[in-house]
Amino acid sequence: MSFTFTTLINGFLLENRVAEAAGIFNKMMKAGNCKPNVFTFGTLIKGFCMTGNNSAAIQLLRKMDEGACKPDVVCYSKIIDSLCKDTLVDDALNLFSEMMSKGIAPNVITYTSLIHGVCKLGKWKEATRLLNEMVSKNIFPDVVTFSVLVDTLCKEGMVVEAEGVVEMMIQRDIDPDTVTYTSLMDGYCLRGEIGKAQKVFELMLSKGSMVNVVSSSTLINGYCKRKKIDKAMMLLQEMTCKGLVPDTITYSTLVDGCCKVGKLGDAQKLFSEMQACGQLPNVQTFLFYWMACVKTDNFLGQCNCLERWKRRSWILIL
Repeated sequence: MSFTFTTLINGFLLENRVAEAAGIFNKMMKAGNCKPNVFTFGTLIKGFCMTGNNSAAIQLLRKMDEGACKPDVVCYSKIIDSLCKDTLVDDALNLFSEMMSKGIAPNVITYTSLIHGVCKLGKWKEATRLLNEMVSKNIFPDVVTFSVLVDTLCKEGMVVEAEGVVEMMIQRDIDPDTVTYTSLMDGYCLRGEIGKAQKVFELMLSKGSMVNVVSSSTLINGYCKRKKIDKAMMLLQEMTCKGLVPDTITYSTLVDGCCKVGKLGDAQKLFSEMQACGQLPNVQTFLFYWMACVKTDNFLGQCNCLERWKRRSWILIL
């Protein structure tokens, strides 16, 4: 019976109907013959965390402490991950200490969440401490853990250190995935090392189906920043040939790139093309195009932009 109700709660959560899920849970709590088990609690905790309601998730954890159904590593890890995503790292570390004091052993997911959290705050010593601690407990970092480190290091401009992490992964027979390589590419692009980014992209291509919309858009962004618009446009064509559908970010990047080098005709074509593909321009896309038209005294372009924005606003209202 608990399994049926847990499945129903999960179904509501998948449709973002948290209130209905909580309602079923409360009925279970009141019923004498069908109490929630650890999976039921964990499912609702996950739902609260997904909507950013960390306080409700923690309250549920306290309810478990008071009853016979005690929280496990999965329940704690979900809340710790949610707190870290909201940069409430001190709260996450306190919850981690509480979990350890109860004799609940953390797993790779718990440590990865914490490492991600401290890295986002630039606390490299704490990240190193956590990494060493998990290894000392025979909990070995997986591809997600390493990818978190690579991504954070690259965003901080520490690409050499990120390269070291990738080498360490390979030495440990952990294959870098699309996320790892895309983060490394982004790091190179941020430093203007477009040649190195291109080599990583080519490596991904050689490994089969590793390239996706995000990795392609990352290289397109790199090309646009270096004003290599022809290469960026060529990569857009290659994406289409491979069956990859460029998203709003891809098109916005290209529109911005074209506008910055004065290729307003190409920018306008991209404007039309993205809408024909079902990708509606966002505020940023319109802003890029509008500013370029203003700078070049392109009155016709300004009128065109305003007309398209009116249509977009009308679509949003509907």
